Amino acid sequence: MKQNNLESTKATIARPPIVAILGHVDHGKTTLLDFIRHAHVAAGEAGGITQKIGAYQVEFRGKKLTFIDTPGHAAFAKMRSRGASVADVAVLVVSAADSVQPQTIESIHHLKTAGIPYVVAINKIDLPGANPELVKAALTEHEVFVEGYGGNTPFVLISGKTGEGVDTLLETIQLLAELEELQGDAAGDLAAPIIEAKLDVKRGMLVSAIVKNGTLRVGDMVYAGAASGKVRAILSDAGIQVKELLPGEPGQILGFTTLPAVGEVISDKLVDQQSDSLASRPTDLPIAVPENRLPIILKADTAGSLEAITSSLTGEVYLVHTSTGDVTESDVLLAATTHATVIGFSVKAGNSVIKLAETEGVVVKTYKIIYELLEYLEKKVLKLMAPSINEEELGKAAVIKVFDINGDHIAGCRIESGRLETGDTIHLVRGPVVKEAKIRTIRIGKDEVTKVEAGKECGVFFSPNLDIKEKDYIIPYKKITTDE
Repeated sequence: MKQNNLESTKATIARPPIVAILGHVDHGKTTLLDFIRHAHVAAGEAGGITQKIGAYQVEFRGKKLTFIDTPGHAAFAKMRSRGASVADVAVLVVSAADSVQPQTIESIHHLKTAGIPYVVAINKIDLPGANPELVKAALTEHEVFVEGYGGNTPFVLISGKTGEGVDTLLETIQLLAELEELQGDAAGDLAAPIIEAKLDVKRGMLVSAIVKNGTLRVGDMVYAGAASGKVRAILSDAGIQVKELLPGEPGQILGFTTLPAVGEVISDKLVDQQSDSLASRPTDLPIAVPENRLPIILKADTAGSLEAITSSLTGEVYLVHTSTGDVTESDVLLAATTHATVIGFSVKAGNSVIKLAETEGVVVKTYKIIYELLEYLEKKVLKLMAPSINEEELGKAAVIKVFDINGDHIAGCRIESGRLETGDTIHLVRGPVVKEAKIRTIRIGKDEVTKVEAGKECGVFFSPNLDIKEKDYIIPYKKITTDE
């Protein structure tokens, strides 16, 4: 008995942290990952990385870190199946030149959903237009409060291109990981989340995974969702054949007979697979959609994408069916019988599917950015809650200058279309942010006017006194009753 306890203690080890990089496109995630990869290749691998498997391991000051290197999936802090989160620590990359952008906001949402510690990397500080202080202030609008701006979220100023600040970033990641006291039991049950899966013409099913617990060995029988197989070979992140993967180590596995989904967890035990989706539901059975709910059929590229989207949906959305893969004719037929909208994320709808949808009167929408998908559903829900009310836009004006007079914020505008009129209800639009107000007063020069037509410029006073910025848009509208 004593000997078994000693063996168990020896098997439990402090494992390397698994790190995900999140952020807006073109903010430098890939450049940063490439710099870390080439500057800190683990000892004994001086030959360099021979291939990308979706993750890689580096050594920094005697300790290893595992980075998820899949751009398509790094947007999700929580690729998980049956509750197993992939990343332990995350890095939110924000360009010092471009500040907070739509996918930055999307990434913040995923971080909060995942509940894992993270550090903000303010990147591209080597660029002439870099303004880190603007980035810190912009982050506060999305409840990310860095040190010095009302919070304790760590931040590091870096350049993924020159390497400035990258060592400090790695130190911060290590510190966050140490506080988590990450451990893996090499003798425990196998748990290895899948981060990439593809079919190779020559080698068959190639599945990339990171071991979080247990040991994955050549010859093991493994299971992931509905897929299974016997491990024929394991390739390390350096492209070297290895016999096993320990907790914290990434690798590519050959041996699955069918392709498992990204986000599934590889296990060495066969479990009863209960899908969270309604994939097994026959389409010929009647499905009762609750009243005042928005029925949708949700398709996504991976289980991780489905998880990220479904966790963000409001109670007004009713999921008729969810599954991974491209939109199919069966999805359209199911939508027709349930009066549902088909929503796809990072998937395709073929010509035959689109034609069938047109014939059946089914709406099919596909997106590549989660935020835009959720925004569409939010608008659909609002319409559902007030089906007889719609909006008619009366004009559009661009804010070209902002003035402050006696505490009033005045928008210097150019009317691009329609008109502005005193008393109009307006939307003040700034990217994804929309604020509401009424036009209190309009002035041209020193003269007060009641109406301004397209092509003219004017100063607009609002009630309430809105925070206005250049490049905002003012859209006056009126509510109309429809028969829909």
